[in-house]
Amino acid sequence: MAYLIYAVAILLAYLFGSIPVGVIVARLYGVNVLATGSGRTGGTNVLRAAGPLAAGLTVLGDVMKALIPLFFMKIALPPLVVALAMPAVVLGHNHSIFLGFRGGAGAGPAIGAVGGISFPVGILVAVCGLVALVTTRYASILTTTIAASSVLLLAGSAALGYTAYEYVLGAVLIFLVIVYALRQNYARIRQGTERKVGQPKPDESAITGTGSKI
Repeated sequence: MAYLIYAVAILLAYLFGSIPVGVIVARLYGVNVLATGSGRTGGTNVLRAAGPLAAGLTVLGDVMKALIPLFFMKIALPPLVVALAMPAVVLGHNHSIFLGFRGGAGAGPAIGAVGGISFPVGILVAVCGLVALVTTRYASILTTTIAASSVLLLAGSAALGYTAYEYVLGAVLIFLVIVYALRQNYARIRQGTERKVGQPKPDESAITGTGSKI
């Protein structure tokens, strides 16, 4: 019976992660984010499609849809089960059952999952991601930094006795899920074709004249 409860908990984490916050928010602004830009549902694509307020609401929703269930699971379930629920919620975001298994890259729910385990660590992970974004202006580097810092900071937290070591496993699995989701972004960075946050499309530069040599 206990194993059934654990399996249901992990499934619920996936379903929470599958809530398409970005799609819902963008539709309030009259935009189909799945047909715009990268087609992803995360804050970066919503920013490009519907503006900063919509993006902020999307990021908040993506964080909370992971933080809330993981917080209560940590209270009620063994650490190993919670550790498996951590990547499940990110998988739900990246491959939502409600969107034909489309979704985002996992930055928001990764912060939320870690924040549900340890709120201070979640804050530090978010700060690391913001530093990476300000430094590089690549959303994919932001997301990768969030995933990598989650592993390192939870490992440090476990070493200090604040959290269980099993949660480091959850962070490692999140890292693997995110790296897989961003493999095309990494290829575009190597090719020099990856758009930075706030950077217009080439045709937009031509229209506005920002790319003109005259």
